[in-house]
Amino acid sequence: MTRFPTRAGLTRRGLLGGALGAAALLGTAGCGDDSGGGDGSKTLVFWHNFSQQARADFLRRTADAFEQANPGVTVKIEVVPFGQIPTKWPAAQAAGTLPDVTTLLPEHAVSMWQAKALHPMGDVLSALGGGSAFTPGLVDKFAVYDGEPILLPYYVHNRLLTYRTDLLAAAGVTLPESPTWDQTLAAATAMTKAPNTYGWMLKLATSDTGGSYLLSMLTRSTGGRIFDGTGKSMLTTAEVRRAADFIVQIARTASGPGQVNYTISDGFNLINSGKTAISEESAAVIATAVQQAPDVATKLATTFMPRDTAPGHLLGAISVALPKGKNPSLAREFVKFLYARQNYVPFLHTIPLFMFPTLTAASGDEFFGNPTIKKYEPTVRQTLTGIQEGSAPGFEDGPNPYAGPAISGHAIEKALQSILVGGVSVADALSTADKELQATFDTIRTRAGK
Repeated sequence: MTRFPTRAGLTRRGLLGGALGAAALLGTAGCGDDSGGGDGSKTLVFWHNFSQQARADFLRRTADAFEQANPGVTVKIEVVPFGQIPTKWPAAQAAGTLPDVTTLLPEHAVSMWQAKALHPMGDVLSALGGGSAFTPGLVDKFAVYDGEPILLPYYVHNRLLTYRTDLLAAAGVTLPESPTWDQTLAAATAMTKAPNTYGWMLKLATSDTGGSYLLSMLTRSTGGRIFDGTGKSMLTTAEVRRAADFIVQIARTASGPGQVNYTISDGFNLINSGKTAISEESAAVIATAVQQAPDVATKLATTFMPRDTAPGHLLGAISVALPKGKNPSLAREFVKFLYARQNYVPFLHTIPLFMFPTLTAASGDEFFGNPTIKKYEPTVRQTLTGIQEGSAPGFEDGPNPYAGPAISGHAIEKALQSILVGGVSVADALSTADKELQATFDTIRTRAGK
């Protein structure tokens, strides 16, 4: 069996053992400036974004263990989907009801930091072993903004091109591990058997971020960007235009009527049902199939995202941050507890292949020895390559204050819909979206006094 690579500098010591285990947490409930009842009771509010039962149940059990190690502490959990975070946290900040701990996307953390809704996490990072305790480069890519660590990467994944091997074989075509745009389009077209199956059903709903992510990945594969860290929209550049033209080609030759309504969360159902033969997904779609549709899971494989000059990696880093809730000291201890050995890898294994470790000490046999993870070696290898080489949209040079508003504003999704449904030219649609994006960036810059 192929042994998976581990990160440079990996030591064989375990994850945050005794010093940060449950025993070390005893007595922390009474420290710091945390608020509580007269009887010493405290309530820690924890938002997470995980609707899958296995992950939610595990985090509840982790919270229960934290409560047992800290008598008088109650951990109140609220599930807040990723799409609700951009509107929920400002309302909570205004009402004085921010949680103590949250998981979130890095682009949302930057916006929260700018609004003074987050505590820095330098002391927690130091307690975990510093930046070197994490996958090389990951803290710099995602966490450090204004000279402070404002979040900690909790788990990572990379977008890949997932396809149905049975539908590919039936069409008499193949896909190499790093397909070109033309090879991918040819395969997707050959697998299209409308109205039952489409080669690559796109997910471009204006309520979601599928269009922005796809345009970012394809633009990255040309060597371009959709915007940069200085607040400059780049939607009218030749690289973006080329990527948008390719999306339109897919949409008109290998996608179907539902493409303007589907969201990222529809990916599993689309590929499981055979409605699409190809989908841009992380390894999570295979992980879900293993648990919910094992027959289909045996028919799934992945390649890198199609390349122009290089694959367009899109790295996701679901992170942990410390909003300015009522129990900041206790919140820091809870975050350490999430990363403790008895909790961290077991959480990643609740849905094997769904989540990849950020801690170097977790990137060994304890994680990669899982049978499901071992079974999909090519997908794991491709994911690790993307984690090393990729970034989130706009994070090519580190955390970007413009990324959250750029993606959550859906200007790109609206542009793609205007092309596919409204008959607007690619050039005109991108020009309109560019103006909208730039106006958003200018507003952000003005509010920041820059």
